[in-house]
This record gives sequence, C-alpha cells and structure tokens, in this order.
Amino acid sequence: MICRVLIQAWHAAVLLTSMVFWVVGGLLFVLAGALLVPVLPVEKSRAMGQWLLSAAFRMFLAFLWICGVYECEYIGFEALRGVKGGLIIAPNHPALWDAVFILSKIHGLRCILKDTLMHNPFLRGGAKLAGFIPNKPAHKMLQHSIEALRQGDRLLFFPEGTRTRKNEECINTLQGGLGIIATQSSAPVWPVFIETNSDYLCKGWPLWHLPDKKIRMRITLGEPLASPPDESAAAFLRRLREVFLAALDKGTKA
Repeated sequence: MICRVLIQAWHAAVLLTSMVFWVVGGLLFVLAGALLVPVLPVEKSRAMGQWLLSAAFRMFLAFLWICGVYECEYIGFEALRGVKGGLIIAPNHPALWDAVFILSKIHGLRCILKDTLMHNPFLRGGAKLAGFIPNKPAHKMLQHSIEALRQGDRLLFFPEGTRTRKNEECINTLQGGLGIIATQSSAPVWPVFIETNSDYLCKGWPLWHLPDKKIRMRITLGEPLASPPDESAAAFLRRLREVFLAALDKGTKA
C-alpha cells in the first residue's frame, strides 16, 4: 500500500514538473521570438529557433530519462552526417511525443505542424520561431514545403497525418501531401521507424496519465527514397508504405 502511494506521488511529481517545463518553455519561446525576429534575418532567426527548440527537447527528454520514464535506442542516424540539400524526414506516428524525439535528434528541421497546434499558446512561440509550416490551407502548405526543399531546407513530415489508429496494421493510410511534395521537389524522403512497447500518448491516451511501466523505444532511420521524374504521387506513396510495413512488421516479429 505504501509502495503504491509512493509510486503515485512520484508520477504526480513528474507530471507536474513536465507541465511547468512546457508552460515556462512556451512563454520563453514567445519572448525569444519577440526579441530575435525583428533584429535578425529570417534564416538566422529560424536557425536559432530550431537550435533552441532542439536543446529544449533534449533537456525535457533527459529529465524524463533520469526519472525512469523511458529508454530510447537510436539506430542509423549517423547516415545523415554530411548530407546536404533539401530532404524530408518521414516517421510513423504511434504517439503524441514522437516529434520531440525526432527534433531532439536531428538538427535544422522545419516541421509540418497541425494548424491547430500553431495556435497552441505553449507551442506557437517555438513553432513560429523555428519556421514550422502549418498544414492548412493545404495548397499553401504544399507550396511552402516545395519552396523550402528547393532552397535546401529539411522538413519533418508525418505521412500518416495523425497518430496511428489501433485498427490499422502498423501504420495508417499515408496522406497524399507527402507524395505531391516528394514528386514535385525531387527531394529524398528518409523514412523513420518508431517502435515502442507502450501505448503511452497514443490516440485516446490522457495527457495526465503517466505509464505504469518503463517505456522502451527504438527509432531507426531507413534508406532514403527518391521519386523519379515519371512517378506519380500515389505510386510513390505506395512504395513508401511498403517500406514502412516491411520494417515495422520485421520489428514486431523481432
């Protein structure tokens, strides 16, 4: 009984500290944006925002790791060293915090973010400073993404469009936007395979409910896929989906 009470108290303390981190961090990013954007060129303020956001996420994940919330193994990310030019990082999306892990690991990413999250008071400051692109209206998202890739930017795009639904195989149907962007920009798409032993922060999981066991994750960078000039967006997405299904099914059997 005493042990259970202590565990619940520990979970409550971790949750409260996490909430304070996000509230304070969100306010600081709003302040940083107000100070940096007016005085720095767009490229420099964006790079600064991406660096600050990545550092903040690394601090947050370090705190959760020290608290024993999760363990995460990154595989294959050294392949990105020295890679130049525009590219798309495309992970599957089992949980709400997936972007935190990716942005903490890969520097210089502009995220395609849900339009509603761009108006979230705890996220909008960092998202705007880092040059994130809202997913609506769709035609503007496509235009801005293609332009960014042609200018050599790196994009983080979750091709499922939302967190993986439980009634799917191991990944949702891929959304058409990524296929259009990949075929129009000719930028390589690097799939990322996120595997976890927990349903923490999956669809329907309450934000205030911490897991009752340690989360173990494996995040693997796959081989890049490029779209040839004559390939349709739908054909590219079919190829990409097969890559995800093969990798995630193999991981499940392992």
